Amino acid sequence: MAEDLDQNQKIMSLGCEGHLLLRKVDMLEVIHKVALEAEKMEIGVLKQKLDQLDSDATEREVTNLNKKLQEQDNRQWKMKMGLLYTVKSEMAKIQIKDLQNEVSEMENKLKIQENVISQKLINENIQVGESSGANID
Repeated sequence: MAEDLDQNQKIMSLGCEGHLLLRKVDMLEVIHKVALEAEKMEIGVLKQKLDQLDSDATEREVTNLNKKLQEQDNRQWKMKMGLLYTVKSEMAKIQIKDLQNEVSEMENKLKIQENVISQKLINENIQVGESSGANID
């Protein structure tokens, strides 16, 4: 009964830890999405400026705007990759924690089984000792 309570408490604790990690991942996701949205807006402004250039615009101005657009696209891609990496690493941490807890539970069960077997052997040895002592009389 006490073991069931301990296991239920461990499960609830793990659930809370997992929930907190998922909330952390959600918060990171929101931060990255806001930053990505700002980058998209800046790209939009740059594209609008590029579209507004008239035929008198120099090739250098066009090249500079295209370079800025490419840099913005690169930053946006890097941010997306960073978000993906963050989410994957947080999920891996959760999975590792779950596996560690499972191993710990299995080790505890093994110790309990070893103790039960050891206690049975001790009891059998006591019984054998008592029965052989009775024969001596």
